[in-house]
Amino acid sequence: MSATTASAASPAAEPAPLTGGALALLTVGLALGTFMEVLDTSIANVAVPTISGSLGVATSEGTWVISSYSVASAIAVPLTGWLARRVGEVRLFTLSVLAFTIASAL
Repeated sequence: MSATTASAASPAAEPAPLTGGALALLTVGLALGTFMEVLDTSIANVAVPTISGSLGVATSEGTWVISSYSVASAIAVPLTGWLARRVGEVRLFTLSVLAFTIASAL
């Protein structure tokens, strides 16, 4: 009778915690990304009268822009988790900020 031993897969080595300048840079980068998302939402709120005027509708009817933005954000949140698992959190954040910057420049 032969006994087989299941060798447990050794867990991947955890990366060392960030310290000093790397931690400060990461904190500033995340804070700026979050700030830009909140600013983008605020800009949409402020722009409702202009958007409504351009479309020839009442300001009260122009609030659909804010509703549409909120729905799009709600749809994107679960997709973000899925994409983060597929491509990695850092790569996804970097690509998202890059896409946001390019779209803002247009």
